[in-house]
Amino acid sequence: MSLPGAGEPLAQRARAAKRPDARLPLGLAASLLLAGVACRELLRFQPPGPGHVASTSATGQVEEWFFEPSDSSPLVILVLCGWLLWRRRARLAALWGQGGPWALTAGPWLAAVAIFFWAVRAGAPELEAIALVPALLGAANLLGGPAALRVVAVPAAVLVFAVPIPAPLINRILWDLQIATADFTGVLLRVLHVPAIVSGDRLILHQGLFAIIETCSGLRSIETLALLAILMIDLFGRRGAHALFLLAISPFVAFLINGLRCLGLIFNPFADIESIHSLQGIAMLLGGVLLLYFIDGGLARLGSEPGPISALERRARSTGARSALAPRVAVLVGFSALLVAISVSPRFSAPAFAAQVPVTVVERTLDGWQSVDQTTDWVFLGKTGFGQIMNRRYSNGPELVDAFIGQATPNARVRSYLSPKVGFPGSGWIDEREQRAQIAGRDALLLVVRKGATRSLVATWYEDSPGLAVESARALLALDSSPLWVRSRLPLAVRLSTPLLSGDEASIQTGRQRLDRFAQRLSPALQILVTPRES
Repeated sequence: MSLPGAGEPLAQRARAAKRPDARLPLGLAASLLLAGVACRELLRFQPPGPGHVASTSATGQVEEWFFEPSDSSPLVILVLCGWLLWRRRARLAALWGQGGPWALTAGPWLAAVAIFFWAVRAGAPELEAIALVPALLGAANLLGGPAALRVVAVPAAVLVFAVPIPAPLINRILWDLQIATADFTGVLLRVLHVPAIVSGDRLILHQGLFAIIETCSGLRSIETLALLAILMIDLFGRRGAHALFLLAISPFVAFLINGLRCLGLIFNPFADIESIHSLQGIAMLLGGVLLLYFIDGGLARLGSEPGPISALERRARSTGARSALAPRVAVLVGFSALLVAISVSPRFSAPAFAAQVPVTVVERTLDGWQSVDQTTDWVFLGKTGFGQIMNRRYSNGPELVDAFIGQATPNARVRSYLSPKVGFPGSGWIDEREQRAQIAGRDALLLVVRKGATRSLVATWYEDSPGLAVESARALLALDSSPLWVRSRLPLAVRLSTPLLSGDEASIQTGRQRLDRFAQRLSPALQILVTPRES
């Protein structure tokens, strides 16, 4: 005989016992707190180095978050990662205790410890975000087994967005995007029957000039929309070809809306006002999100989507073998405490050396060539950066040669001397033709550039540079911060240019011989500049 109403509470308790407990275990909460303490430098990360001044106004900060290329916002990325994990809390709770092989935890955690140790010692807090990727994967396997690895894959991938693109690589990307954006905006203007001439990174209109600077290149919009596409894929549970297409189309959508943004800035008479400039950019970004949403909806109507639960996860839920969770959580807390201990490690003390000064080493008079200093277009150069520069015009009778030498800074990771912009005298120049050539025994790029009716022949090269791939790796991994990989020589970015009377072969050959003779006179000074002085 049962008491009235006694059966219902028992049934409810039985059903509740079958449901996973999505509450956060106390030990796991402690582990997250310790991880936050260990990554405190990442949470307040600001790109170091010359040229970056954090904005104090709200609109300026919005401009940095959404449009400043390469500057990352780790706090925003960590919040998004946390939100994605929170959305998965029930799925993860259903896997608690399904611990995977210890090797799948030990391997990622060893990688995380090594990366985190290097990030702390090298003074590169943004690399701590990379360390968090294997740390998160190892923790998922520890508590929930291989099935949990799949559950946390997307949040782990989002962490990569907290790491800025290496400066040498971003210089290459930015210039290509600036030129492409200028060309595309010119096409849009012609479609609207607005007369416009595209001259390199400039648009010449009846009402004046419009320059496509780096914040107008659209790179940050591409990064932002790619991240939003990932969030959209996760929010709507998209899988397979649908998800891949949505992610692949996001850069093209970003490029389109950035071109429309530039068009709006041209026609908006109040675009110079910071708040209006930022709001207009955010409005176009929201337009890009809506366009992605409509594309996603169209793809969804073409076919049904599989469920978000994988076969691996279903098998893991159905199995009865579960290990005790408390010991594994204790291991996770210990790992987080280890990261806290590593976070107080002292930074590397890289050996100091002094660079030669180009304006001192290169004589103002070179075998009869007299020189005057020239103004450097720093707005055009943007994120291209140097430790010391020399920018002069040398003349010898009717012959003219402009000489620019930019010296690399060993430990300035957010600025690089490697940039296609070094090959141009300034903004608004068009590259008419280019070829490889030998200038004073050096492998150089020879360009014929034009601005309006003015043509110049440019010879540009990098002295003692290991190249784009190596310099990008050095910047990404902060190798210059360590005494193990400190530079023994300082690379130079060199540009020599001379006016051309015309674009025919005879004029180009004459200009090439002039640049070759001048480069030979300059060679001894270049050899001195790449060799640092002992401090």
